[in-house]
Amino acid sequence: MKERRKPKASPPTGDRPGADFFRVEVLNRQRKVAVDVARLREVAAFVVRQLGLLGRELNVVLLSDRAIRRLNARYLGRPGPTDVLAFSQREGVAPGPENRMLGDVVIGAETAARQASERRAPLNAELDLLVVHGVLHLVGYDHVGSRSERVRMRRAEARMLRVLHRRMPP
Repeated sequence: MKERRKPKASPPTGDRPGADFFRVEVLNRQRKVAVDVARLREVAAFVVRQLGLLGRELNVVLLSDRAIRRLNARYLGRPGPTDVLAFSQREGVAPGPENRMLGDVVIGAETAARQASERRAPLNAELDLLVVHGVLHLVGYDHVGSRSERVRMRRAEARMLRVLHRRMPP
């Protein structure tokens, strides 16, 4: 009988406890798309540092289309899979030592791979964008409301990705 392997989780990234501490964990809960989990963890850690979110914890979770489709229907009432969902743990809660959790960025790995292929871009570039996009949502950026909000978020994404890709090409 073939032994089933557990999906990979990356070891948490972070600095020492204190004001500059942060924790990023990447959980790969899908098996169809090969993802460089260690690289994705470094991308998420970069975003946390760039946004000054030290003292916080962030989870990035990679799911199958089937799993993210269920979350998309349950939480947003939308049918079908999506590329990224962001679940904030900060809404309505004052920051403090007992409330370190920023939230979860949940990525549909199969959808991300399709989008990368359609754009003729490396999968890493698409995953980078989705991590940046998800974390920006967690800190209050939005693209659904006004045009000015959309422009503000797209500019923040572009700036962050420019700096990231100079340091860590996709």
